[in-house]
Amino acid sequence: MTATFPEVLVPQALSAGAFDADDADVRNNLGLLGLLDVHSRDGRYHLTVSLEPVGSDLQPALWTLEVEMEVCAEAKVAHCKLGQVEYVGNAPGSHLRKMLANGELLAYLTQNLAEAA
Repeated sequence: MTATFPEVLVPQALSAGAFDADDADVRNNLGLLGLLDVHSRDGRYHLTVSLEPVGSDLQPALWTLEVEMEVCAEAKVAHCKLGQVEYVGNAPGSHLRKMLANGELLAYLTQNLAEAA
């Protein structure tokens, strides 16, 4: 399968260290939605990552990870809805920041995009 825009651009920008987790705006919506929103250091990209629970459990353990990245100058948007992330807690947005900060987000995206190929 030939790599398409999301499969190349999102991991490439993350691996280049374009985003600083300390600059991220994080939202935790009553444990029902986690959102991370951050612009790249150079202003070229805008990354939005969300976690939504799978199913209707009051204490979900599986969450769907969704990533959207915009190339600001070109107004192009890469959108990836990926598999499930295991997480138990009531601050999924903060968990996303942690994943970005320690490289887990890149590793997860790389693994899931390779499996989809």
